[in-house]
Amino acid sequence: MKIRLTLVLLAASLLSAALPAAAEFNFAATLVGALPIGTFAEKDGIIGAAPYGWRAVGGGAETGFGFNLELETRVGKVTWVGLRFGYVKHGADAGDLMRYINSLPDTSAAPEEITAMEGDWTETFISVPVRFIAREFRTGSTYLRFDIGWAKVTGTYDGTVRYEDPPAEETFTSEFKFGNQFFLAGGVGVDFMVGESLSIVAEAGYCRIFLSGAEATGAVGPRTVNSIQDFDIQTVEFALGVRIPLGGI
Repeated sequence: MKIRLTLVLLAASLLSAALPAAAEFNFAATLVGALPIGTFAEKDGIIGAAPYGWRAVGGGAETGFGFNLELETRVGKVTWVGLRFGYVKHGADAGDLMRYINSLPDTSAAPEEITAMEGDWTETFISVPVRFIAREFRTGSTYLRFDIGWAKVTGTYDGTVRYEDPPAEETFTSEFKFGNQFFLAGGVGVDFMVGESLSIVAEAGYCRIFLSGAEATGAVGPRTVNSIQDFDIQTVEFALGVRIPLGGI
């Protein structure tokens, strides 16, 4: 919470400092598609033994979808600085994790087996984006952008567990909260003006959340286990939306 408050105060300071020179503001809202790459996308052989739980070397992630909301102000002729809130959710293949849990020795009085399991990753972002206009043309502009901030990362698993004595089957939901992790992002974009007060935004970029080393504890069925992540979340992202000039103050 302190980290996120510091980031908000930093953005507010930058915005306030910019007001005397150029009090121009934009609001942008975009829909996001995020393609997992690297170890975040790997699905097989990604779970191994760790004290009191498992160690993950891959995320099993599938294509994610989400949104961004952003407020920015001009701080130079070609430079805009702002504050962004974003959210992305990925489905995840939990097959390797289910196989690993079922392979563990069962010392309980009522033996159980995980019979089905699905997962997902959710990332909630807060960041300071910096946007540099690369070229302006009659109907819009192209630009480069960079983000620095923190992402709250959570892994969730839903499934069913079957007990032998007495015979029964129950559903469960497991949540592993990995806290706020530092991230960097960069990309390119284009604005197409469709009126004096509206432009269409299209962006492509890369995002890396430095998750490696994060730990969380949760319950998977009747077992409480510790999860250690040995990979970073990496995605290629595409965004499409609108940017609305809010004028000056």
